[in-house]
Amino acid sequence: MNRHWQQLKNKALELSYRTADQHVRLAVTGLAGAGKTAFITAIINKLINASPEHANQLPLFTVCLEQRLLETKRVLQPDLQLASFAYDAALAQLTATPPQWPASTTNISELRLAIKYRPQQGLRGRLLNGASATLLLDIVDYPGEWLLDLPMLEQDYRQWCHSIWAAAANFSRSPFFEEFKASVMALQPATEASDELLAAIAHNYQRLLQDMVQQQGFYLAQPGRMLLPGDLAGAPILSFFPLLPEQLAARDTYGRHSIYQVLEQRYQEYVTQVVRPFYYDYFAGFDRQLVLVDCFTALNRGKAQFDDMTQALNAITQSFRFGSRSLLRRLFAPKIDRLLFAASKVDQITRDQQGNVLALLNAILAPGRNFADSAGCMVETMAVSAIRATRPGMVKDSDYGEQEVVVGKRLLDQQPVTLYPGQVPRQLPDANFWQQQGFRFCDFAPPTLPAGQPFEHIRLDYLLNFLLGDKLQ
Repeated sequence: MNRHWQQLKNKALELSYRTADQHVRLAVTGLAGAGKTAFITAIINKLINASPEHANQLPLFTVCLEQRLLETKRVLQPDLQLASFAYDAALAQLTATPPQWPASTTNISELRLAIKYRPQQGLRGRLLNGASATLLLDIVDYPGEWLLDLPMLEQDYRQWCHSIWAAAANFSRSPFFEEFKASVMALQPATEASDELLAAIAHNYQRLLQDMVQQQGFYLAQPGRMLLPGDLAGAPILSFFPLLPEQLAARDTYGRHSIYQVLEQRYQEYVTQVVRPFYYDYFAGFDRQLVLVDCFTALNRGKAQFDDMTQALNAITQSFRFGSRSLLRRLFAPKIDRLLFAASKVDQITRDQQGNVLALLNAILAPGRNFADSAGCMVETMAVSAIRATRPGMVKDSDYGEQEVVVGKRLLDQQPVTLYPGQVPRQLPDANFWQQQGFRFCDFAPPTLPAGQPFEHIRLDYLLNFLLGDKLQ
């Protein structure tokens, strides 16, 4: 009874703040390796420590620049069935000796901030007559792999099989591909299914997907829960896989308990019980979305991985619920009205290349961005770093003279390194570009900071201003 009453109170509070346009649900996700957990931790840390006395830490965040941000504190989260974002644990890892990047996201989590500020002299300022206002900010963190499942809502099992096998050229890079393909080819889709057989082949498919993402550097992997099964590990709902296109030709003649029919049923059940609830229960309720992109790892790995990332990012834009905001929509049918793609970890490259990575990200997103803009959603791209792990430097080169470099510690062995990472292309690379590629992007360890010293960042204030600035006027 007490739990039910608390839920009702939370919903009533949320409704009152949404009516006053003082509640924002910000969703944060990213493709593999984008550094999402550290990014969210840095955002929370900056907001909590922001005050009129420390406005210089976020100089481009208008509410700080005008010294109107009074206080930010953590408050009880509204969704009692969601895990809490592990802010304290992540911060402890970042400030340990030696510091470590926090572990990657494996499930959906949430944290609520109450941002107390002084409104400008607009309508809200006149209504409050000089009093402070509070913006409730819900930060919802979820794995990017879940987002890549959303296109499955528009596909039946047969269409999905065709789309998966269209990527066979990429799959062939994995040492697990031939075993999986052979196990599928050996099937007779019309024969009666067994749990043991389907589970064994699904395990082969799961190993293939995990290797493709974790070792081969690809991004598109469906179903996403095979990468992060959580409480679905071992459940029959994940014991499905794509049949070969030629095995689908006579599907209408297969019996009810045939391998084909069982696989089709499990696919449909996965879409209905896993993908659709995520869309309707969480995704459809987000107001603003931040997608982090690590362009440098894809550039390091090669053309196939880079093209896969490009395809994944454009598939993402097709999945968002776009639309401009109105009071009725805010209360009853919220839609994402601001979408930000941020190229993360730009401290890994020299300052003169940061404009290049922004131009490259814009080129990658051009098709999907046009779709979003036409639907009334404000779309922005930025090149940022929430926690700066390097510092700029200059070295003398016998051939090129003074050369800009980055200086930091390698993540692998914590050893100091000074390097010129390479030139980032401003446009989508052509075939000749990949033959001449000379990247040396490096994973850097978190910075070791004196006690009490804040993390340095690159354009995190600009990012916050785009996502929240209009709500803090």
